[in-house]
Amino acid sequence: MRYASLLLKIPGNWIGELCTSCDLSVKVLKCVPVDRMKGQSLVRIDGPTDLTGTTLANRIREAEPACRVHLTQTAPGRYLATVINSTCSVCSIVAETGCFLDSAVSQSDGRILWKLIAPDSKAINLLVKKIEELGCEVTVKQLSDRRLKSDLTISQEKVLRLAYDLGYYEIPRLITLDTLADRLGISKSTLDVMLRRAERKILGKRLGHIR
Repeated sequence: MRYASLLLKIPGNWIGELCTSCDLSVKVLKCVPVDRMKGQSLVRIDGPTDLTGTTLANRIREAEPACRVHLTQTAPGRYLATVINSTCSVCSIVAETGCFLDSAVSQSDGRILWKLIAPDSKAINLLVKKIEELGCEVTVKQLSDRRLKSDLTISQEKVLRLAYDLGYYEIPRLITLDTLADRLGISKSTLDVMLRRAERKILGKRLGHIR
């Protein structure tokens, strides 16, 4: 497997528009294509503590008029948002090239830092080529064939990262195991086992008990 970090400037992308016009940061937790042009994203948005859901939804729609937005506030100034937009051809290209988007984080200049997992370098090169053909600017920041430092599987890494980002490990918790399982589309018992196995690997390596 190959791991890559790409820095993208996507013309007209609502995340870039939102972050350059407002004091906000956006992290894409999950992104799936709906069809060739539509995409659905689960994102975490952080902004000023007095930011209201109505204001945030209006700002997103100003940047992406045709999108559908559903917001859930998890803390002052922090929201989880499901956004479906009709101009997400980049999202479809990721799936078409056999790559997986591990995370995407907005930058202050409107660019987005992608972290990807791909079967080989050929898939990453094809992805970069297709994205550039759409008129996007792409800078390859890092390429590596290293395994994840914790030796987690890809599924364990993604589930653990999402649980962390959604506040499952906050005190008090910002999301329940049931709600997290619903968002992932798996059963509560399956998610519980996946998290405990991932946690055991991390703790075992930290304590020197890897077997």
